[in-house]
Amino acid sequence: MAEGLREQKRRLAHRAMEAAAVNIAFDEGVAAVTVDRVCDAAMVSRSTFFNYFPSLDVAVWGSALEYDPDLTREILEAHADDLVVAAALIVVRSVRGAADDEVARRRFALFMREPGVSTSVSWASRTSRARLISVLAEWLDAHPERAKLPDGDHETEARIAVSLSIVLGDDALRHLREVDGEFVIDPEVIATARRRMALVAQYPA
Repeated sequence: MAEGLREQKRRLAHRAMEAAAVNIAFDEGVAAVTVDRVCDAAMVSRSTFFNYFPSLDVAVWGSALEYDPDLTREILEAHADDLVVAAALIVVRSVRGAADDEVARRRFALFMREPGVSTSVSWASRTSRARLISVLAEWLDAHPERAKLPDGDHETEARIAVSLSIVLGDDALRHLREVDGEFVIDPEVIATARRRMALVAQYPA
């Protein structure tokens, strides 16, 4: 069904406010972003802003993530032996978005510039975590031979993997390189962070 005029206007207004918030944060730092400045840049009222966003943080960092089935399938198949790495990559690539999405590119760069913010944002978004847990649990249901826990509790295994992936992602993001204004998602950086996590979390003999 074709997008109606009203829906198009709402989408464009949402995008304008989101872009204004991200651009101010990208150019001047997150502390420089205020509702009034976003409204001025997007040419909307404060009431309009709060009709679209529950908080300024959501405008800057984005709403709860939705995970593309093709992307999650690709990553889970490539990292079937390590759901912690798979979960981290699913989130990173979902935040990064499409290559031609400038708002997503700048938002991803903000995560790189603000060490530790990825952890606080991840823990704050209960919906994003719950959705990812469901994705992993459903994948384990379909591939029980990949499960690590012997009791077959796929929901618990998925929850543990997602929790660990937040820590892994925070550590890995600190070491990603910027090339020509683009942060490169380097698999070796993820692997190195995973090895460090394994050393720290190793069960004592």
